[in-house]
Amino acid sequence: MEVILAVKEEKSQNKAASKLGITTPVLNRYISQIEKKTGISLVQTRATGTELTEEGQHIVEEYYRLKNKLEKNDFLNISGTPVSQELLMSALSAVDPEGRCNLMISDDKKNLSDLKAGIADMIVLDDPLYLFEAEEFEWETIGEDRLLHEDHGERYAYFRYGAQRIGFRYLELENIPYKIERTFSSMPALVDSGLSFFINESLALRRGVSVKSITSPEQLTHEITAVYSGNNPFIEKIIKELKRLRNM
Repeated sequence: MEVILAVKEEKSQNKAASKLGITTPVLNRYISQIEKKTGISLVQTRATGTELTEEGQHIVEEYYRLKNKLEKNDFLNISGTPVSQELLMSALSAVDPEGRCNLMISDDKKNLSDLKAGIADMIVLDDPLYLFEAEEFEWETIGEDRLLHEDHGERYAYFRYGAQRIGFRYLELENIPYKIERTFSSMPALVDSGLSFFINESLALRRGVSVKSITSPEQLTHEITAVYSGNNPFIEKIIKELKRLRNM
């Protein structure tokens, strides 16, 4: 990255080499090694000097994007899903009047990936099965939720959010045949699909959607968990408020 950034800033391989305290042939060798390993061309020479290719520029942009996210500052990145979004917003409104937290909304898989990459400081998981992939982190149960099971036959829709795997494991344990036809990110589209589906009870109630569950929700009860890295008094404060709100 030092070589690529130097070329971008200096727009000259000679000046880039001088800035790094190496000779131009050594810099050229570094560039060739990087291009060989990545399989892409990173620099191009023009009459005005040396520039990064489109691929090289993309690498620099991605580097700065991640660098900014990982930079240590007074802000915390908290991640959740549409299922936990309202709960998180209420908790942060109560304990974060100065706006120290950035709230990011995605699915459990992406949020866990961000936590492992150091991009997120704390995540709220809908699906407790992901805890098996988060053994290096601290975690606390903040409450429970239940899945509702709408049945329209063997053809199922997979909702991107919530503890979907618990629902489909239930079908397998009960030897109920099913086939997942497609994945939905939109709850209205899911409900209107005409397919069978699982949906978190809290989300359905909050959106005013009536679901006739063929399976008792008690059988599909699961924990909602907060997962975080290290000890941080402010994160502990957020978790305490999340628990209070869930118990109201």
